[in-house]
Amino acid sequence: MDIAIGAAFRAGEKSADTIGTLRSRLDKESLRTASELWARWTLLAERGAAERERGRRGAQRAVDAAVERLVHSEVVGRVVDAQLERVLTLLENEPDRIRALIRGQRESIVGEAVGRVRAGAAAGDIAVDRLTLRMSRRGETA
Repeated sequence: MDIAIGAAFRAGEKSADTIGTLRSRLDKESLRTASELWARWTLLAERGAAERERGRRGAQRAVDAAVERLVHSEVVGRVVDAQLERVLTLLENEPDRIRALIRGQRESIVGEAVGRVRAGAAAGDIAVDRLTLRMSRRGETA
């Protein structure tokens, strides 16, 4: 891990050196037109964007691989097993406590469903009111 971090910092130093060299070269060279300068900066910007995206994808792959290794590790498996055993013991020893939790969840879900039905009904009422209002206006103009 330390080698990778050292290599990353060295690459950054090399990039800074390269940018410094490019700047001094650009300062020394006489550019023919502003479009030539714009073309050079555009190429540098495109390369920078491509390298940034490549680095982002590489970091994402590294994180995904680390998470995958962690998920399938023996230690995590033991922790999950221990917690599962704890939950099952709780379910067995304190069923009233669990029933209260389930009842509360059920009431919450039912309350949310009723709220959605009411909101839908209110929206339907508004749509019907608009429709009847339009129809009644058409009858008045005829």
